[in-house]
Amino acid sequence: MSDEGHIPNPPSKKTLGLLTAAALVGASLAFVLVVGPAEFQFDPTGFGKATGLARLGAAAAPAEVVAAPAPKGDTASARYYPKAYRTDVINIPLAAGGDFDRKDELEYKVKMKAGDSLVYSWTVPGVANPEEFYYDFHGETPASNANPKAVVVEYRQATGTSSNGVLIAPIDGVHGWYLQNQSEKPAVVQLKLAGFYDLVPPGEYGNNSGVEANKPAP
Repeated sequence: MSDEGHIPNPPSKKTLGLLTAAALVGASLAFVLVVGPAEFQFDPTGFGKATGLARLGAAAAPAEVVAAPAPKGDTASARYYPKAYRTDVINIPLAAGGDFDRKDELEYKVKMKAGDSLVYSWTVPGVANPEEFYYDFHGETPASNANPKAVVVEYRQATGTSSNGVLIAPIDGVHGWYLQNQSEKPAVVQLKLAGFYDLVPPGEYGNNSGVEANKPAP
């Protein structure tokens, strides 16, 4: 019989030393064979690769992050403006192709300064054949006393019944579309704009046809 908390036959110092050494060897093997490959990509024996533990470490390893400087100036990918962006819907009626009064074609543009940007989307639901609708997307700085020579920048000339995109104005001036309906039926271009621009008042250069924005389609 023994007192509580008292070991009747304690192990010898030699036995304790052997047990401690065995524990250290076991811990070292566990680190080399398991923890090293799985956590630190340390696999000197190849055991981690053979058992798939090394893949766990690779999946968990953080990817290297490289900070790339953002473009500046004319190529800047982020732009800032002093005023809030605007949105507008413009319905542009066009007569059937070959109209005697040439109401089958017109130009519609908005005012933008160099660096201003807009997102646009337009469709022509009334035209079935895309080849029967022509558009010329461009910008221009009109001639004036300060600018005796007009500057025109072409963006796209094509046929089609829809177009979507983004414009960052390369020059001060008016930017938009020359539109021509070549089909046998009247059509209405449904144009949506959002961004940083100003509408050209009806009757002024860029909107000589007097199109009014945000009006129901005729």
